[in-house]
Parts: sequence; structure tokens; C-alpha cells
Amino acid sequence: MSEINSPKDPVEVSKVSNKPVVWGVHFIVTIVIFIIAFSIIAAMFANKPSPRKWGGGPPSSVGVETVQLEAYNYPVWIKSYGSAEPLTRTQLVSEVSGRVIKVDNKIRAGLSFKKGDILLTIDPRDYQIEIDVAKSTVANAWVKYKEELAQADVAERDWNATPESGVGRDLALRKPQVAAALASFNASKARLAKAELNLERTEVKAPFDGKILKQMVDLGQVLNPSQTIAEIYSTDFIEVRLPVKSQDLAHIKLPDYSNIQGNKPEKNQDHLPVVLFEGELGGKTYIWEGKLVRSEGVFDSSTRMLYVVAKLDNPFVSSAELPALRVGQFLRAKIEGNQLMNVYAIPRRAVSQSNMIAVANNGLLQKRSINPLWTDEDSVVISASSEINENTVAINSREQLILTPTANLATGTRVTSLNDGQTSIAVANKMQTKPTASTKK
Repeated sequence: MSEINSPKDPVEVSKVSNKPVVWGVHFIVTIVIFIIAFSIIAAMFANKPSPRKWGGGPPSSVGVETVQLEAYNYPVWIKSYGSAEPLTRTQLVSEVSGRVIKVDNKIRAGLSFKKGDILLTIDPRDYQIEIDVAKSTVANAWVKYKEELAQADVAERDWNATPESGVGRDLALRKPQVAAALASFNASKARLAKAELNLERTEVKAPFDGKILKQMVDLGQVLNPSQTIAEIYSTDFIEVRLPVKSQDLAHIKLPDYSNIQGNKPEKNQDHLPVVLFEGELGGKTYIWEGKLVRSEGVFDSSTRMLYVVAKLDNPFVSSAELPALRVGQFLRAKIEGNQLMNVYAIPRRAVSQSNMIAVANNGLLQKRSINPLWTDEDSVVISASSEINENTVAINSREQLILTPTANLATGTRVTSLNDGQTSIAVANKMQTKPTASTKK
């Protein structure tokens, strides 16, 4: 153990312990390290980024779609609907009894006829016999009347003394007998006229120009008086009942009140409101033009709507542009209303449910409340001079309407137009003034 703890070479130990330590080198190395570290730290502080100050730069803006409004006169059109119905629709009935001996082809369902056309003939022989009998009765009554006149003349010559009473004098001169003979003669003539009328009624004639809706009898059938022969309707024009909401009535010039000064019905057809009807036939949409002729004057108790009636002339005549209408055909209608003067038509998507719009004024968003004069599925119409207060209008010509939804943007937000407001919205008449056919899409 002693050998392990004792140094093996006393000479080497003495050499290591006697070597001098160089403290100056250590000091210089330390100073250099400090200088390098200080230089790195100074460089880092010298090149650090400057702190960003919020609100110091220009504020950001929101890009929105804008449009420039123009004031125009806006024609109001009220939408409605109805079915085409003929003005006259009735049943053709037999006025006499008898067997049908002839049926015209025009009495078939769907065919047209003219006023006075013979549609059906009943066996007239019984009525011809009645005429012959009635003529005989007339002749006998005529002879009886002449006999009484002759006897009255003879009685007047034969009487020597005139009776004192008026009744006796009339009997003596056979005046009551003459009057009775004359009445019998007139009655026989009336029976002859009735027999001739019944014979004429064996030919069932069309009462007006029209079409057959349904045929009820045919050849060989025995008819009774008042039995229905066919259902017919007129083709001169049709009428369409159109329901109108109460709030829309203020925009329609009803025919009963078209003459404002005298408050009398308008008789000039040119001044009646136009009604455009749309219907589909064969995959195409067609437009017919009619006139609003009257209102029914009573609100429907179930719908609380007022029915107005429009008329279409010659609806069953086909042309190269328009086909004929069909009875019962469903039609969409647009009724010409009043014209709103000096108004803006704002797109529906730019108006909130609370009737608020957003405008860009000098690059700042402002929200305004509007008072609509008329609304439809495309536009909300307001007056171009409508005022929010005494000094501010809803929108003026220098401002631009914002079409982009702005529910999440506060008033005063900076906005930038994405289209520089070059687009302008003008009020245009979106209805066609002449009936034209177009392919249904």
C-alpha cells in the first residue's frame, strides 16, 4: 500500500511543480472574449427591427360592389293569375218535343258555329199538322165574326124603336156577339202563330257565334221540352277574374274610378289599364294583351282580396304569332298600374329586412333607412327626393349605393368600390308592350 501512494519518480514531480504559470496570457484571452461578446450584442441591438405602432399608418378599407343610381319614372305592374273563361257560357235546350231527325256536324264538341246556324232538327210533321188545324180554326172564326157583323147591320135596320137602356140597345144591335166573335177570331190567330212558332223551333239554331263544349243528344233521340242539347260558349271574347291584394289597389286605376273629376266609369277603352297574360302551350310561353274592364266591388271573405275582371278580344283566333286560347287555361297576369314619378329602383339584395340601405359617401360607409313606395321580387322603389330628416335625403346623386351585404360593417367603415361605380341602374319598363311568343326556358 505504501508503494502505491508514494510517487514513483520524484524527479518528474519536481519538474511539473516548478513550471511557472503565465497569468498574462489568460488575462488577454479573457479580454478578447469579452470584446467579441460585446460587439455581437451591440450589433444585435443596432440592427433590431423598429416596433410597429398600431394606428399610425393609413387605415385599411373594405372592397364593396357599388352602383350609381339614376332617377326615372317607374311603371308599376301588379302580378296576379286567373283562368280563361268565356263571357257567355250556357246550355242549348230544346223548346219543343220530338224525335231528332238531323244533327249537323257543327254540334260536335270543340267545333265552331255562327249565329243562326241550324245545329239540330226535330221531326216537324206534328207541328205542321197543328198549323193546318190552327188555320182551319182561324177560318171558321173569321166566318163567325163576319156573320155577326152582318146580323148586327140587319138588327139595326129592323128595329123600329131604340131601347131606352144602354144594355138593351147593345144587345139589340148584337154588339156583344160581335165582340165575342172578334175575340174568338184573334184567339185562333194566336193559336196559329204559336203552332208556326213551334214548327220554327224544330230547327235548333245557334244563338251567337261560339263553340260546342259538350254534346248531349244525338240522331234518333226523342227530346222533351227544356231538355239540354249541348253546352256552348261564345268566342267573341273571354274574361279572366284576377285577385288583387288590398295594398296593391292604390297603384291600380280601377275602371269605376278612372274619371277622377266626375268619379264616373271610364267608357273610353283606350284609357283602360293594360293587362298582359302569359301562358304555356307546346313548350313555349306566349303573351296576350287585354284590358281591365271592371272590378267586382266586393272583397272575397276567405282571401280578403278584391277580384278585378280583364277582357281579351278574339282570344280563340290563331295567328302566326299567337295560338288560340283554351277555355279553362291558367294564365299569369300583369296589370298595368300607376307610374311613380322621379324615383330610384334599388335592387332587392341591397335592402335589408328592416328597410335599410348602405351608401358610400366620400369613401365612408353610411347606413340609411328608406320608405318604400313599391316593392316586387326584383326592386324596391323609393322617391328620389325622400328625406330622412329636414336636411338629409336617403341617397343623393353624389353617393353610390352599396350592393355588397354590410350587416357586419359598422357605419363609418372605409370602403373601396370594386367597380368604381361605373355601373348605373335605371328604372326600365321590364314588361313587353306587345304580345310576342318566346320559347319557354
